[in-house]
Amino acid sequence: CPCLQMTVENLKAENDQLKTGGPSTSTSQSSSLASLGAASPRQSVAMSLTNTLSMSLGEGSSAVLLVLVQQEVKQQDFFIGTVRVNGRMDWPMLDSAVGQAFKVYIAKVDPTSSLGLSTDSIYSYSMNHIRRVLGGELPESQPSHCVSKGPSGVTVTLKGLKEKCVDSLVFETLIPKPMSQHYISLLLKHRRLILSGPSGTGKTYLTSHLAEYLVDRSGRDLTDGIVVTFNMHRQSCKDLQLYLSNLANQIDRETSTAEIPLVVILDDIHDATSISELVNGALTCKYHKCPYIIGTTNQPVKMTPNHGLHLSFRMVTFSNNVEPANGFLVRYLHRKLMEAEDERSLANEDLLRVLDWVPKLWYHLHTFLEKHSTSDFLIGPCFFLSCPVTVEEFRSWFIDLWNLSIIPYLQEGAKDGIKVHGQKAVWEDPVEWVRGTLPWPSAQQDQAKLFHLPPPSMTSGGTGQPSEASARPLNKETPPSSMDTLDPLMAMLLKLQEAANYIESPDRETMDPSLPTI
Repeated sequence: CPCLQMTVENLKAENDQLKTGGPSTSTSQSSSLASLGAASPRQSVAMSLTNTLSMSLGEGSSAVLLVLVQQEVKQQDFFIGTVRVNGRMDWPMLDSAVGQAFKVYIAKVDPTSSLGLSTDSIYSYSMNHIRRVLGGELPESQPSHCVSKGPSGVTVTLKGLKEKCVDSLVFETLIPKPMSQHYISLLLKHRRLILSGPSGTGKTYLTSHLAEYLVDRSGRDLTDGIVVTFNMHRQSCKDLQLYLSNLANQIDRETSTAEIPLVVILDDIHDATSISELVNGALTCKYHKCPYIIGTTNQPVKMTPNHGLHLSFRMVTFSNNVEPANGFLVRYLHRKLMEAEDERSLANEDLLRVLDWVPKLWYHLHTFLEKHSTSDFLIGPCFFLSCPVTVEEFRSWFIDLWNLSIIPYLQEGAKDGIKVHGQKAVWEDPVEWVRGTLPWPSAQQDQAKLFHLPPPSMTSGGTGQPSEASARPLNKETPPSSMDTLDPLMAMLLKLQEAANYIESPDRETMDPSLPTI
């Protein structure tokens, strides 16, 4: 990639200049982040650069070192920035530089300061096997001596289980600290938890991370079988009941702990009340020996005395209007921008304007569905996580997404709303707001390409196509009318993948328990 090569060459040239006593522009420089779930091109840059830093530092020379935040559970590094080390630098000075790099990164990813992370979240950092614990005893060797030993970077470890903190989990998941602490507390105390809320608000994403946290806390390895997932949309209640009954018998027979799952995830529950009763009836073994049970449901859970969850369960309700859902998309897109291969993206005002528009779009669609549909059709932030981070790619991606996925989904939602509630509010075509706010340059020429959404009374059996000709006709193999025969949410997800097939799928980034989903 030419951009990556340019980045490598520029930073190498900067190091050459610094070695000869050239000017230093700042203490730390914000950089980018390793891709979620995969090796980032940035890490290739990091490896290439650290190989250039084997040198003896004199009084007037310095070296740029890369700062990585290490996630030990997944053996994954997040590239957050750089620091400069010179021959005069001692450990307290380097403490401050590393802390500043972390602070700048968090300020960019979390502009509303919702996560609760700060420089106090740093437990230690390492260079060339020399570990510096903040607030602890100073290493014998000075930082410059550590760099002179060979290729080096700064690897930061955030406070985690050993320190009885959740900062590392918060950094990885982008879910605010008070909420992360609350979810973990509920699980440790009650062992059974149901997450309820509209599709895409973060339930599956959170569930997979909580499961990993519990495994890490137990000291067991994250191997196949230690976390078992039942998709209740595909598997029957009888299957679950038989599995849990057999599991209870295994536990009663004192089977080796290694053979017993630590966490059972029940994804996409239709009736949380009946499932909670089923779980309680099937898991007859001693409560403290039972696996943790974490369920997710898109359906509202009634909490009346005679129809609520079984007393052994606790519930967390997710909403698009509050954290963690309403702030997640901004944080995720800001992190994604910092992953971009091209350094110039970080200062690209057009791209920043586009990415900052996406959460506004999401909220506009959410508000439309609240007015004209039912709770089954609310839309969460996950549907926008696959957006590209170049303006031109975003433009093509969004036009396809709007015409192939969003309009059919809104159409089904509006029809469902009329069927259940009648006309709740004065009809407003959502495309008018979208056309008026398109954020990329020369967007006027693309306004007519975006499909209208006629009122439901006008679309009985219709397709939702605009009256004017569109530059992007619908895919003939999957016309919008096929939505009538599919589960609307599933149809939208399938079309979303189709529309964005040239970039990473949201399922891969955020909906697969192997890589946490939202």
